Parts: sequence; C-alpha cells; structure tokens
Amino acid sequence: MFQMKSRFIPAVLTAMAFAALTACGGGDNKPAETTTAAETTAVTETAAETQKEETTEAAAEATEAKAEAGGKDDYLAQVDTMNKAAEEFISASMEFMQLAQDDPENTDGMTECIEKTRATKQAFVDFAAIDNPPEGLAEQHERLATAAADYADTLDVYCDVLLASINGEDHEAADTIQDDWTKVATELSEAMGEVQEAAAN
Repeated sequence: MFQMKSRFIPAVLTAMAFAALTACGGGDNKPAETTTAAETTAVTETAAETQKEETTEAAAEATEAKAEAGGKDDYLAQVDTMNKAAEEFISASMEFMQLAQDDPENTDGMTECIEKTRATKQAFVDFAAIDNPPEGLAEQHERLATAAADYADTLDVYCDVLLASINGEDHEAADTIQDDWTKVATELSEAMGEVQEAAAN
C-alpha cells in the first residue's frame, strides 16, 4: 500500500511564488509523518495567495519597466513566462497532493499530476536558451539564465523522486532534493530580482 510521508520541502517563495512541495514515499522501514488534509490545504492555499500577490506585484513592475524601456518589453515578457509557469506548477502540485490524500492507490492519476508538474519546466528551459538579452542586462541575464536552467534540472529530479516514491522505489536524490531545491530557488529568486532592478534603471 502506498504510504504518504508528508515531507514538506520548504521551497523559497521567489518572484514566481513557489508553493510548498510535498514529497511522498513508500516502504515500511522509514517512520511515516502524517498531515491532515486541512493542513495540506492551508499550506497550498497560503502559497497560492502569496503567489497571487507576488505575481500581481511582478506584473506591475514589468509594466512599469516596459513604459520606461520599450526595447526591454519582449525580454520582460519572457521573464514573466516563468511567473506563469510557476502558477501552473502550483496548480499541478496542489492536484497531486489532493489526489495523494484522497486516493493514495491511484498511482496512474498521481503519475499524470507529476508529469503536469514536470511540464512546467519548459518556460525555464526556454528562458535559459535566450542568447540576446537587452543592452545593459547581459550580466544579469547570464545569472538568471543559469538559475533558470538549474531550476529546470532540479524540477526534473524532483519529479523523478516523486515517481519513484509513489512506486515504492528508492531514488538516489531523495535525501538531497530538499537542499537542492532550496538552493536553486534561492538563486533564481535573487537573480530575478537583480534583472528586475536593472531593467527598471
């Protein structure tokens, strides 16, 4: 039987307002930590509310930057695609957590949710591939592009950890994904802030 371990991964709320993540695991040799559906819902609703507020703030900053520097419009719009991808990430993660609570034997449904989560990495992959940042943003873009690529790679590993856990398997990154996620999310947050500040000047 699938056993839910509420191993909350403390994702840094970046400019894209990452949600608190839940990793699940099977196996009888590890103590299970439990959480109620109400606690899970409270966490995800808080993350969604914070995400909404920060996305609105980021959109306002992007609009202001566009008014001041028309040549940066397309670039800032591409930055904003990462905000939109984060919203999709939160939605898919909430769907996964709810299904894991309500129907923990439905591994097919949870696998589908995990793959929806994985698909949200594409905006970060696409951003990392940009090779013509606006004038004056080359240095900041390089940092953000690297952070976006690292985030996409870490999201892939996170999804692999989830897939292994719902199938009762071990994954080599299960013990490190929390620290890895915090590291890449923190760097992404700082790099995005640096880009937004530079674009506003």
